[in-house]
Amino acid sequence: MSTNARFSQPHRTAAGLALAACSLLLAGCASKPAQGYGAAADAGLALQAQQQMEKAEQATQIDPQQTYLSLITQMQQANQWYASLAHTEAFERQHGASAQMRLLRADAQRNTGQVLLAEKEYRALLGEPDSTTQARAHRGLGLLHAGHKRYAQAVAQLERARQLNPIDADLLSDLAYTHMLDGQLDAASLPMLQAAQLAPSNARVQLNLALYWLASGAQDQATQLLDRLRQPPARNAAPLIDDTSLQTLQAQLATIAQAVQNRANAAVPQGLAAPALAASVAAPEKLRTIVLDYPPRAPAADAGASNALPAPAPARALDAPTLTADRSPAPAHPQ
Repeated sequence: MSTNARFSQPHRTAAGLALAACSLLLAGCASKPAQGYGAAADAGLALQAQQQMEKAEQATQIDPQQTYLSLITQMQQANQWYASLAHTEAFERQHGASAQMRLLRADAQRNTGQVLLAEKEYRALLGEPDSTTQARAHRGLGLLHAGHKRYAQAVAQLERARQLNPIDADLLSDLAYTHMLDGQLDAASLPMLQAAQLAPSNARVQLNLALYWLASGAQDQATQLLDRLRQPPARNAAPLIDDTSLQTLQAQLATIAQAVQNRANAAVPQGLAAPALAASVAAPEKLRTIVLDYPPRAPAADAGASNALPAPAPARALDAPTLTADRSPAPAHPQ
């Protein structure tokens, strides 16, 4: 008997259906996504790729708030304090009052004679959780005190700012300059040398270093530094300082020499005469030959200079009542 004869027609039909069902099940298993560790790894890679794409998209987007704040900062660096103050108000209307904007506004108020408003803003910013914001607020208060010649209070605020942000070269230079204005050259040494090494290309910091060396009698070091600052740092670039910078430096030096003299007088008992000047500070007449006897520097001839972009104006030394990070003279106020 043949095999087909051994099964009736209904049996043959059931067997065919079972075989077809098995085939469909096998095909279904093959079409399902992989399971287990391999699938988890594939899903993780896909998620990582998606996150990287999102980060790349965010990196290419422009933040209008940060761009506006950068613009205001550039205005202040160019001494455009009144314009920057107007823009802080416009920024607040558009984006609200962030801590960074409030700092910029307080700096503008301080440099436009609105001392009480600036002090109020700085003190309010001391309550911010960010240590960088607190440091800038302490620094602003220190500059306010220095503008009024309250050097002990200024040093206290600047020292607190230094503790919160010990690598801010401008802040360290401010602290050193305040010590010098108070006639304390020894106290100025450490922050001044730290600032100079942290910011070797910052002309204002380097000018304060030259001022410190001149006031301390280190004339050779000061002369070498001033010679270097008068040289263009690169082809078609302007030198970091000019003759006006040297003249301002001389005026500052006379102010510091007088501060050292005043402190020496205060330390001498009544009825005794103090030395003409502290031993470490040379007389301004002698220093004038060091600072101002440079011949005017002739511009270097360069065939390609006519096609070069105009170089930025060289930095000037600081006025006596003004510290490194502020470019405008401090307004006169009663003590």
